[in-house]
Amino acid sequence: MYYFYVALFYLLIPFWAVFHYLRGLNKKDYHARWKEFFGFYTKKHTQQVIWLHAASVGEVEAANVLINYFRDNSSYKVLVTTSTEPGYQRLHALQGDRVEHVYLPLDIPDAVGRFVRHFQPRMAVIMETEIWPVLISKCAENSVPFFIVNARLSEKSTKGYLKFKFFLENVFSGVNAVIVQTELDARRYQEIGVSAEKITVTGNIKLDMAIPESTKIQAFDIKQKLFPERMVLVVGSTHQGEEEIFLNGYKSLKQRFPELLLVLVPRQPKRTDEIIKLCLVDKLNVVRRTEERPCTASTDVFLVDTIGELKQMYAVADCSFVAGSMVPIGGHNIFEPILLDVPVLFGPYMKNSEMLAQQLLDAKGAIQCFNDADIVDNVTLILSQTREKELLINAGRAFVKQNRGALERTVAVIENFMRERKPRHLRD
Repeated sequence: MYYFYVALFYLLIPFWAVFHYLRGLNKKDYHARWKEFFGFYTKKHTQQVIWLHAASVGEVEAANVLINYFRDNSSYKVLVTTSTEPGYQRLHALQGDRVEHVYLPLDIPDAVGRFVRHFQPRMAVIMETEIWPVLISKCAENSVPFFIVNARLSEKSTKGYLKFKFFLENVFSGVNAVIVQTELDARRYQEIGVSAEKITVTGNIKLDMAIPESTKIQAFDIKQKLFPERMVLVVGSTHQGEEEIFLNGYKSLKQRFPELLLVLVPRQPKRTDEIIKLCLVDKLNVVRRTEERPCTASTDVFLVDTIGELKQMYAVADCSFVAGSMVPIGGHNIFEPILLDVPVLFGPYMKNSEMLAQQLLDAKGAIQCFNDADIVDNVTLILSQTREKELLINAGRAFVKQNRGALERTVAVIENFMRERKPRHLRD
């Protein structure tokens, strides 16, 4: 099965090349670095690195606290790989030149082998739900400890992986530890072939995120310059099919709250033109973030067509909605608004963090909406009832406080393993 997987991957490379070319249009740096996907590098890098992989923007955000820990508590250089250019851009915004970055090589033996020999990582730390058979195999061959951290598995992914359990059991033999978010994730990883002794439940690292004071200062500056007198509803990380829902809801809310401004933050800023067309169809006035001009009393929608400003937008919100949850995407980080003391709502599709989302609902720290009417009713409740808003914020804050500590527990698992392991010798 392993050789079939490798052969299939090689056959798909021409299609990947076309996809890579199209995705990199107007991104010269992305195209210039195409060799990295095959394990070729134009400069010499630090060896014996602590290597973390975070596929894209969401994983980079989650990994940041772990990156900071290793950067501040280790004498080894930290290398971070991403799979996407937005992931790299977000990493650079958070870390600058304090860590090294290359793109993750394609999961083929030649590329991964060159990557491992070039960097000689002391360990591999992979965020959330990345299972690359060749990568795991090559790390095992070269005695590179391999950890999957903040790991999660949705019900749908589990069903898909179960079809290949006979193959995955062998793949997971090369993984040293799977550090999962919840007991439900632990059971699912066992189902697809990870032995129970390799699994540790630590909670969600996202709850250990710290919001820098600079973010709040930037947020205050944005509001003062662009919409100082407005009540603000922020909808973060929207996907196709969701904007229509919130634009319709906004028109109803505007009748009750004339000063309300809808701030839309699409998950992919490249969809900006598409969203503007939807606003124009609804006869709503739009200001784009990149225009750098203030909203007027007649502005209905402030469209954030940039990457890396979601936290700042949440920080200025009177109410927030975490999108990717009104369509079957699985939801995004519901804890960012809570960490900024902003009431949070989300939709019915929360497979990416279903257990934590339910626990937060049970603690009355968030509100779940199932349709347009729910959104209008609950936003109205929060904007009109100060007491209800405060109760929601306080419950969310208490939930986060009670469930922190995943970073410390994750690091403990990794460091305990590294202390006990025998010295390794990298293969040629």
